[in-house]
Amino acid sequence: MPVDMKALLAQERERRRRASAAGDEGGPSGAAAEGSSEGAPPPPSCHLEERTSLDLADFDVGAVANVRGLHYVPDFISVDEERAVLAGIHAPDTQHRWVPSGRRRVANFGGSPSSSLVTEPLPPFAASLLRAITQSGIVNDTTRPNHVLVNEYIAPAGISPHNDGDIYAPHVAIITLSGSALMDFWPNDGTPTVDDDRTDCDETDPVPIAQVMLRPRSLLLYTGDAYGLQHGIRDKGVDSVSDRCVNVSAANVTVGEEVHRGVTRYSVVFVRKGGRN
Repeated sequence: MPVDMKALLAQERERRRRASAAGDEGGPSGAAAEGSSEGAPPPPSCHLEERTSLDLADFDVGAVANVRGLHYVPDFISVDEERAVLAGIHAPDTQHRWVPSGRRRVANFGGSPSSSLVTEPLPPFAASLLRAITQSGIVNDTTRPNHVLVNEYIAPAGISPHNDGDIYAPHVAIITLSGSALMDFWPNDGTPTVDDDRTDCDETDPVPIAQVMLRPRSLLLYTGDAYGLQHGIRDKGVDSVSDRCVNVSAANVTVGEEVHRGVTRYSVVFVRKGGRN
């Protein structure tokens, strides 16, 4: 999940500069000034149904590959909820958030990506998703995410092999929207995370020890041993499901099947800034 940190930090500095200028002129300041403009419509509401607690053991897909901590929840949100979340992602007050990162765009919510001390309220779509994740028991109060990255991929773009390191430990939760993609997991060889995605996974990379087919509206949680692995998505428009795919049944695919990604795919990534407590 490497991002262009320089671009995000520049974006954050510009956001704070605009907020400060608005306060000096007698306008709204701080978080209230975020994304504000005269006459702009309020951000759309994003209603998600109440959740009941899930037993993560029921969604443990990594065990078949001897990878602990890899969980996949199909249809975590409904089609209508997906539509509402996408409307929130594309709301007018979020458009200034997007910055390029390799062959994708990234929008950052929750404050400065480099500091757990710089925070801001999450927009309605992200707050609603986080509430659903929390109600489902997927995270607890001490590890509850406080930061959201939205990635926009235009096929065939993928993301280079990387490890998230200590910054987001102990877990990452990813909700996939609009399109599918096959994520590969490899042992962590210590290769540092790059700042962009100009080098994607390709057929010369080692054979993954596990793969997960990310379907629209699903939730992926990786923690524990799975968090320590490297992961990435190959640069291709069609994914071939291999016998290393650990969630074949849950994702409703078969080994040997070819799955088209679709034109645009979004991943909403929930992390806790500051790493381990």
